[in-house]
Amino acid sequence: MDLKDVVRKPPLRAPPLRRIRAALAQYLLHDELQEEIILLRRMFVIMAVAALVGIPGALWVQAPDYDPLDRVVLPLCGLMYLVLLITVLSGRVDPRRAFVLSFLTNASYLLLAYNHQFRVFAPQYGVLSQSTYWFAVLYVAAFLIFPTRLARYFVRGILGLTIAITLGHLLLTPELLRSRELLGGIIQFLLAGVVLTSMQSRFGTLRDRLSAVQIAASCDALTGAANRRAAEEHLQALHRAGEPYTVILFDIDHFKGVNDEHGHATGDLVLVNVTRSARQLLPDSALFARWGGEEFLIVLPALPKEEVYELLRTLRGQLRHQSFGPQEGVTACFGVAHARPGETPEQIVARADAAMYARKNRGRNGVEFSTMTPETAAHLMP
Repeated sequence: MDLKDVVRKPPLRAPPLRRIRAALAQYLLHDELQEEIILLRRMFVIMAVAALVGIPGALWVQAPDYDPLDRVVLPLCGLMYLVLLITVLSGRVDPRRAFVLSFLTNASYLLLAYNHQFRVFAPQYGVLSQSTYWFAVLYVAAFLIFPTRLARYFVRGILGLTIAITLGHLLLTPELLRSRELLGGIIQFLLAGVVLTSMQSRFGTLRDRLSAVQIAASCDALTGAANRRAAEEHLQALHRAGEPYTVILFDIDHFKGVNDEHGHATGDLVLVNVTRSARQLLPDSALFARWGGEEFLIVLPALPKEEVYELLRTLRGQLRHQSFGPQEGVTACFGVAHARPGETPEQIVARADAAMYARKNRGRNGVEFSTMTPETAAHLMP
């Protein structure tokens, strides 16, 4: 994720719906670190399981006198959570999209329930129903899950619709105003919503500032790729989790000659466009990092040798036939190492590095797969 993605804003005069679409698109489409995607997936799984347990429980409590709204909406919500849970666990749906859909579904249900209680619950009991407690959870969840700008749009929309529903019923049904207990509950509910969303908005702004600092510390300023520190942390996280992975280390051939012949501006353009080409080609689960100078590191899920070679063959072809200002194409040497049980990240990177230099010694513009043992690689580590 680039630092510019944190601070970019749509034009101030853009229509509200366009600004909301822009904020939503930025959230769904920007590059996210793999650790954050894993965390979001876990969060959604926990939430979906809780919903799949809570929805039947809510219907069981109401039996046999089901609320007319709950009888229809709650089973549909449960079906939605079941489908999303399966597709998120299988990797077919990005957890960010699942969160957006489930959040909007939950908000719609609460707004429908709030509107419904003015016709059924409030006139009979003179108080708001217990479902209004969940609005506070919804407001907090918006700022925990989504970027602050998108969360503001969501909660302001929900709060605005809540106020509109309230005023509509009070104007159309004046007898509701006669119940001081109901009127006091409504005022407290709306004021609490305003205060809570304002506080969360402030905390969200502070979180964005902290996030910008963290991004600056983990991203390469020139290319926008992850830096070496972020890559090392990612490798350690995979190692702790015991997940298999593949490391690719590559170095642009004769890069010093590009700088000498065309200047450092062209060299920078090469680095930026190599990063762009690689990130567009790699799967979402991959991490791409600038390891240092003209050297880059790719971390992939454990893939067969044939798939890795085909991916790198495509990348090499793109780089070879791409124009970088006055520089017509570049080549690179790639070293590939698959993680082995018990092997440390330092050992696998050392094996990938040795394979890359073996490729250089045998001729540039190629791919070399490591056959070195972890014990031998340990002697190569600094």
